[in-house]
Amino acid sequence: MIKKQIYSLVNYNESVQTMDAGADHIGLVPMQSGGVPAHRVPLDVVDRIFDEAKRRGVKCVAIMLNKDVDEMIFIAKRVKPDILHIAGMEYTADKAFADRLHKECPGVELMQAVLVDDRSAVDRAKKYAEYVDYILTDSGLAADTGIGASGQTHDWAIDAEIVSSVDIPVIVAGGLGAENVAACVREVKPFGVDSLTKTSFKYEDGVMEKDIPKVIEFCKNADEAYSELNY
Repeated sequence: MIKKQIYSLVNYNESVQTMDAGADHIGLVPMQSGGVPAHRVPLDVVDRIFDEAKRRGVKCVAIMLNKDVDEMIFIAKRVKPDILHIAGMEYTADKAFADRLHKECPGVELMQAVLVDDRSAVDRAKKYAEYVDYILTDSGLAADTGIGASGQTHDWAIDAEIVSSVDIPVIVAGGLGAENVAACVREVKPFGVDSLTKTSFKYEDGVMEKDIPKVIEFCKNADEAYSELNY
């Protein structure tokens, strides 16, 4: 079954609804020094969300939008995610960080975002794949969100080449919603697909809230496309 990863949750109730809608991975931004303040989740709320996710067998992703290695390790120890996602805002994971994370936070896997701007993304992904556990391909680079959250798609042919070039799971992000996720699955054949912008309401104050009917449709369409291919 293809993994459906839904970002960026901010409260407990919408997290439960998102899991009910079919999400296999849920991602959020624990309170930290980087990222959009409206998206940062207090650590006690992270605890409630992650506890419920783990009870259900849903993987928890902690999104890092800062460049402070010590802070990232502290957060990983504190909230105990299944996956730590380095979003690449002035920092990308190296082997030393991967080794430290795996030593100090046993059981926490590492995901590195790869900006798919041209074919050089393939070489970057291959390099990261030597020491990270997941690759997340994404579109756009912003000061406050790192790689991603642009709502824009990119050239899926590059993603397909990355999938065939690395031996670790690849999750495709970047402008995916219910209307195009099936086409992405058919072209790329990834381990997973990710959605943020196209399955969210965004308010003028910067707060985002999941559009649950769209999450349901996104998950359904991804599953149906995967079932047709059965790769």
